[in-house]
Amino acid sequence: MFDQTQLYGGAINTVIPKGFLDVSLLREVPDTQEVYVNSRQEGEEFHDGLGRDESIIVDLLQEVEATNELEALQTHINELTTLNDATDCEYFKHDKPTDNSQICILMESAKKWGKPELQENVVICMGLIRLLEYSTDVVITINIPLGKTINEDQDILEHPNIMAAYDLLREMVKQFKVVDPSLFI
Repeated sequence: MFDQTQLYGGAINTVIPKGFLDVSLLREVPDTQEVYVNSRQEGEEFHDGLGRDESIIVDLLQEVEATNELEALQTHINELTTLNDATDCEYFKHDKPTDNSQICILMESAKKWGKPELQENVVICMGLIRLLEYSTDVVITINIPLGKTINEDQDILEHPNIMAAYDLLREMVKQFKVVDPSLFI
């Protein structure tokens, strides 16, 4: 289902689902990011529960001041919500897959391209891996756009694509490995 993938020129390894395309092959991506988009075509079967619209961003950020991983995750969530100009942000699930990580599911109502008339619901599976020895926070986000298809009575934790993305995030965090520490120098 998932392929071992080298990130940042081979300095980091984790898993990425089959059928996802490295965006840097199409456009410039900041040096601190690795971005993948779902490039699956209708009719292709990967049997991992993911849909066809997800995107994955792995971002190496400066370590934020926090007393624990959960507080650091909250800081990064607040920054993301501000960057997305989101009006609402709800939390649905939270776990700690490793000693130095946190993962969660949140949903925000964000303006697409900054336009209020294009406001959509986006579910974000977000993970934080704290690499304190490198003063770095690794933030992994898997974005699942829902458009206007979800209503208030629907439990997003029952949405199969969302739980598949959450399972992918957990696996990405568990298999995340720094291979070449010189990346952080």
